[in-house]
Order: sequence, then C-alpha cells, then structure tokens
Amino acid sequence: MLLLVTFIFSSSTIFAQDMRIDKDKNIINTRDEIIPGYFIMDFGVSSLLDAPDPMDLKVWGSWSINLSYMANIDLGTNVKFLPGVSLAVDNYMFKDDVSLFRGQNVLGEDKIQFYELQQDEIRKSKFSVTYVDIPLEFHYIPNPTQKGLRFALGGKFGIPVSAATKIRYKNDGANFIDKTKNNFFVSKIRYGALARIGYGSFYLFGYYGFNSLFQKDKLDCDCNGGSPITIGITLFAF
Repeated sequence: MLLLVTFIFSSSTIFAQDMRIDKDKNIINTRDEIIPGYFIMDFGVSSLLDAPDPMDLKVWGSWSINLSYMANIDLGTNVKFLPGVSLAVDNYMFKDDVSLFRGQNVLGEDKIQFYELQQDEIRKSKFSVTYVDIPLEFHYIPNPTQKGLRFALGGKFGIPVSAATKIRYKNDGANFIDKTKNNFFVSKIRYGALARIGYGSFYLFGYYGFNSLFQKDKLDCDCNGGSPITIGITLFAF
C-alpha cells in the first residue's frame, strides 16, 4: 500500500511538471526530454486456468504487482511502440489449508507435491513467483491532443528469478511464519499476451499466459501446470 501511494504521488508530481524551464540557458525542456519514457505500475488479481486440482485459489490475496520502465517510440501521430523492462511478483493464495514442496516421490522422482497442512490454526498459505520481464506494447491514441480513450495490445516474456511458499499459522497463542525458497519447477520462461484500455493515465488491463506456471512433467499428479491470467488496473507516470 505504501508503494502504491508513493507511486501515485510521484505520478501526480510528474504530471504537474510536464515542462521545466532552465533559467540560466533560457531553455524549456519537455517531459520527454527529461525522462524519455514511462514509469508504469500494474496492480491486479492473479488466477490460473486449468490449474492443478489442489491449487484452489482465493481471490483476495492472489494479487500481482508489476513495476515497469517503458521507452517511447513514435510510429506516427496516433501510434506508439513501447518496449521496456519490468519486475513482477505474482502471488497465489490457497483457499484450502494446503501448500507445495519439492521432493522425491515413491518412485524416487524429483517432483512438486501438494500436501495438507497439519498446523492447528492456519491463517494463510500462499505461493509467490518473482519475474524479470521484457514487455513489448503498441499503443493507439485516437486524439493525442486530448485526454481520451487509449488502447494497447502487446505481450511480454520473462524469466523467474525466485519462488517461495509462505505459511502463516497460530500455535498455542503464538504466531509463526514458515517460508521456503526454491525454484519449485516453475517454467523456465513465461510468455503471453496483454491488452489495455484506458483514459488519460489510468488503464484496465488483462494478461493471459500462453505457457503453464509449472513444468507439467514435474508435477506429482495427473494435472496441468495452470495458465496464469491477471486482470487489474494500470497507472502511467508520464
């Protein structure tokens, strides 16, 4: 929440300073000359299509946050191409008292397995993945001189840099947190399509992952790896 407030404050400050006057040189610098691109924050809800059976997710808590810097390349009066780089965190909150671990099954195979938690009072159990992504987007602005509807289509591809499970529970009146870091056989690369529609600096967006969250052959169940989807809002700091 603090990060969100800071980003909004920074955005409003940048909006208010579209032009900077250099009194010594008597030069007016536009925003594009000061910062030749865009800072973007996506905040949304994460889910999985065709997810492994044990991964029944809560909407509240399954959130995604993405911070990006995008270059701005004009392709004409109404069209822009925005390549960039971003850091994203996707959280998946389990609805049931379950978690996952990496270990050998009865056949001695190294697999991802799901298990029921045995602690007395489970507060929450979630799985998180952090990615570095390369987004590529085309933006169409029907009327660049006014704040109106804007549209964007594109995609992104990236690699996971960390993954972790986190279990918060209570035992004998005391609170405990168990956190385990591992690669958990998350797919080594992710790629998918993204669409946005917005007004001014605020957008709605949707992302659909073309490949699964997990490497399918590494799950110790007859199930799919789950295709990630995210729906949320976007803030552009021009």
